[in-house]
Amino acid sequence: MQPIKQTSSPFWNRIGLGVLLLCVCVGFFRWVFTPDQDSTFRPVTIADLKGVWETDNPNYQDRFLQFDNNTITFGWGPAGLGAYTIDTIDSEPGMEGTLVRVRYHDLAGTDYHIRFLYVDQGGGLLRMKNQEGIDWFHSSDQPSHSPEYQ
Repeated sequence: MQPIKQTSSPFWNRIGLGVLLLCVCVGFFRWVFTPDQDSTFRPVTIADLKGVWETDNPNYQDRFLQFDNNTITFGWGPAGLGAYTIDTIDSEPGMEGTLVRVRYHDLAGTDYHIRFLYVDQGGGLLRMKNQEGIDWFHSSDQPSHSPEYQ
């Protein structure tokens, strides 16, 4: 009778089993503890933005941004205000909030867009893409052309 040859050593069997067990554990913990970005993301709608937005930055003290169901209005201080028709609102997840792009047009049909970060905390916060360090706060839930802006 001849002895049976071992094809692999017990050492390599233990290493292979350890690697397999490690992969299963990492996969399980990742599945349980890592949130699925697609399932937690909620797009920004006009309902989230509706109302008046203002900042406490002294350079924009007499300015405002206003959203209603179909219109975006910019308050330019002494220069008056401008209202535009909203075409679309697109949003995607960002690192600190939701990245939003509002496309709108004027009466002549000229297309424009504005980009900002929307943070849904404490009534809402907007950070414009081109205004670093300036936060716009949701000062009113309802659109209103306040007399101090006219």
